[in-house]
Amino acid sequence: MFSLALLFHFNQPLTEFAETASHVCYRGLLRVLRRHPRLKFNLHISGTLVHALNWLDPEPLDLIRAGVADGQFDLLASTYAQNVAQATPDWDNAKQIALHRDTLRAVFGVEPDGFWNPGRGWRQSLVPVIADAGCAWTLVEDHILHASGAQDPLVSTTRHEGRSLIVFYDDEILRQRVNFAAWTGRHAQAFDYLRRLAERPGSSRFCLTYAEDAEAMGLWGWEHGLIPHQTWANLDAFLTELETQKWLKVVHLSRAPRPSADLTPLADGHGAWMDRSLATPGAPYHEDGYVDWNDFIARAPKIARFSGLYAGIRARIRRIAGEEAPPADTPDADYAPPPTTHSPLLQRAIHALCAHQYEFGCIGIGGPGYRGWEGARTALLLCRAAEVAAKPRTGLWIEDANGDGMDEVLLCDGRQLAVVSPFGARLLYWFDLATGRQWIGNQLAVTAARYENDARPPNLTPQPREWWPETYSLDLSPLKEFRIKENPPTRLGKYLPDWIWQKNAGVVSLYAREMRMDGTAMPRRAGHRALNDTVALDGGPGLTTGSGDYRLEGDAVVIPRHIVPDFVLVKKYRLSEGGVLVNYKLENRGDAARAVKLEIASELCPDYAEILNAGRAALDFVLLDDNPGVRNTLTGRSVILSASRPWTRFDRAEGLLALEIALTFDFNLAPQTAQMFDVKLAVRRIQTSPSA
Repeated sequence: MFSLALLFHFNQPLTEFAETASHVCYRGLLRVLRRHPRLKFNLHISGTLVHALNWLDPEPLDLIRAGVADGQFDLLASTYAQNVAQATPDWDNAKQIALHRDTLRAVFGVEPDGFWNPGRGWRQSLVPVIADAGCAWTLVEDHILHASGAQDPLVSTTRHEGRSLIVFYDDEILRQRVNFAAWTGRHAQAFDYLRRLAERPGSSRFCLTYAEDAEAMGLWGWEHGLIPHQTWANLDAFLTELETQKWLKVVHLSRAPRPSADLTPLADGHGAWMDRSLATPGAPYHEDGYVDWNDFIARAPKIARFSGLYAGIRARIRRIAGEEAPPADTPDADYAPPPTTHSPLLQRAIHALCAHQYEFGCIGIGGPGYRGWEGARTALLLCRAAEVAAKPRTGLWIEDANGDGMDEVLLCDGRQLAVVSPFGARLLYWFDLATGRQWIGNQLAVTAARYENDARPPNLTPQPREWWPETYSLDLSPLKEFRIKENPPTRLGKYLPDWIWQKNAGVVSLYAREMRMDGTAMPRRAGHRALNDTVALDGGPGLTTGSGDYRLEGDAVVIPRHIVPDFVLVKKYRLSEGGVLVNYKLENRGDAARAVKLEIASELCPDYAEILNAGRAALDFVLLDDNPGVRNTLTGRSVILSASRPWTRFDRAEGLLALEIALTFDFNLAPQTAQMFDVKLAVRRIQTSPSA
């Protein structure tokens, strides 16, 4: 019997957009798959997307978890942030895979034995990296297998340096034909192709794989104004027809036919889609000026720039961990498995590096200003925290701890480490060095705001509201008003080859609508850190300033800021027992009285490491003796805000991977006078959550 594997690859960075992808794609796709319990599906979901959905919309994770429990879904391991392994040094690849496996184990309770190959490229030296990570098999694109001597879609093995992997045939023609079926409802091309292969001699040993981005089943069309229900209904019909085919078996790749050939070595190669995109202006992910992917990797300035940044971070981590420096630090260097990291702060630095290599090596993404790459600099700050934890010191000192070109002030009492930016006088990070726990920082969340440096908070702007499905019904009759006709290649033509239309040139029925709704909404805040000040004078707009002036006074750092020429806000930071104490002094140096409104907003994420795998349920707002705070529901540890003067009100908001509390103070200042008060951030252990 002919074997067919169906694989869907779910992937987004750790951004708020993952919620959109969930509503317009993942929820509907997974419901369709669950409607066919007799069919087996192979799924890959990136670590960044797992952690994003855990916070934003865990429903797809629940659907996956149910499918795994029923034996319908089989999960694959991969790199955590979908960096192209072919283009990345293998120390990073090993850490990426280990982090992804840790994530899948914590969230789904699985130990995958398969590896999803990000970017669909290949180099033979990846065999020991993948095998040593606990994976026994992977997929390789058909054109690479053909270049290696394969003629049929057999299951093969390949070997390198004493390790071996099973290799499955990633069939690009099948991928295009199944996509065509899902987007148009025309199944014939896909089934004709499968039947022709099934009729070939020896087909009982064949195993074809349809492997596609899950986003093809709803999100791509939605981005072009197409209602995703049509794709879900078409896919459902295709799977229903597939269930009736007695001559093929839909399998988990982990239960596929045994290998019947060896392909050693496999030819090096890269994803064919990237070459096509580079050669076709207007294609998805196209970048001008490159002949092919090899040319892109060799010459793209952004690849050179961030390869250098990652190399510096990698070297710093390895030096702190006491690892011997490798003779070469390139993707094709000799591979040696990196040792396990035991320092929790250093492990967090590795996580920050991995998370901010999102799709590195892929075309059409990243570059200067992209927080999904630039945020890797936060790993340097975590490295510094690990160094201080290993050799505690007391006092305060100045350094550019995160490599962003802006100095920070570090305050340490031997147990706590606080990192303050003179720019905006914000508290950027706060750690317990003895335990490695983190109270403030939120270095993994990525916003769409352009990165300038870690000192400046992300400059978020209102975004248009967009239409999301309210139901996931496959009945298209209520959508009749949105039905239109389009000539080939339709608005999805950029995703399909020209040859696919040769036998299906007729007009296509589609369901389209305007996805942009009236009004705008602010994105979730992330990366603003703590003690962000906004001052409104005399009923005017809220004002901030980025002044970088500061001075050290004994065990404190003093940061003055001119809100306007005759009004000054001075903040004085020091560490106190179990907390950070900040003295506020507001000076009216003018000749007229001022009505002052001061808002102090703080992004809190106590026990940050525990939040990721538990999601939004890990944090809760609390009140302790009428003082607001945020509690980690898993550990009970909470960060509580208090002040030496009453506030007018406090507000709460959900960010991305953190919760925010804003204290507002209203008062009047006579001419040539000042007011002072203290604000304290303190860690408290709260076993049960007081009402917030």
